[in-house]
Amino acid sequence: MIEARNLKKSFKGKAVLEDASFCIGDGEFVGFYGPSGIGKSTAARMLCGLVRPDVGEVLLDGKLIASPGTQYDRKAGLGIQMVFQQPHAALDPVQKLGSAFRELARARFPGISREKEDSLIESSLAEAGLSSGILARLPSQISGGEAQRVCIARCLMLSPRLLILDEATSMLDVSTQANVMGAVTRAARARGGSILLISHDRALIERVCQRIYLFEGGRTVEEGTETVNCS
Repeated sequence: MIEARNLKKSFKGKAVLEDASFCIGDGEFVGFYGPSGIGKSTAARMLCGLVRPDVGEVLLDGKLIASPGTQYDRKAGLGIQMVFQQPHAALDPVQKLGSAFRELARARFPGISREKEDSLIESSLAEAGLSSGILARLPSQISGGEAQRVCIARCLMLSPRLLILDEATSMLDVSTQANVMGAVTRAARARGGSILLISHDRALIERVCQRIYLFEGGRTVEEGTETVNCS
């Protein structure tokens, strides 16, 4: 599904990625592992069009969606959703969560009925381990862990082909993290979606992912027992 070839990126003259290549197949769970600041998030942001590579390219189903000289294909990129490490930054501080969910549902599914909208929101919240009572709150009224789960629920509601979790359960305790990750992986399998899990928690990545890319020195080294043909 996704193939990234020879990605390079520098910020203010400092190289973050030197030559990163990876692929993610349909329905596959892949991990990016390595210490903070090693380029994992930068590579993931290129898949979403948030960062443009200096060198290299990203393909979706064999079609170029990102390169130094190409505008990111936003329509194709709708199938790629990312949950960030700082979840409150992704939420409108003056908008109640219920309104935000409904706005997103109507934008993604024009003409959706109120009944279907309610069902979609409630099922997505349940998959992230949340009750519908949270919809009446503002982002400032929920904890960091709750905000992470809200952002996961919003992404699940869109049924993405690829869900990127960038340290997206770091604010949860071990038990809650296990429950949320279990629900998210079950939801992805049910929909046939893929997951990219970014973490410096090796145990978590090994528990969830079929293949792992180790980031070191701006490059990627593939690990794991299962292989996917990117060609």
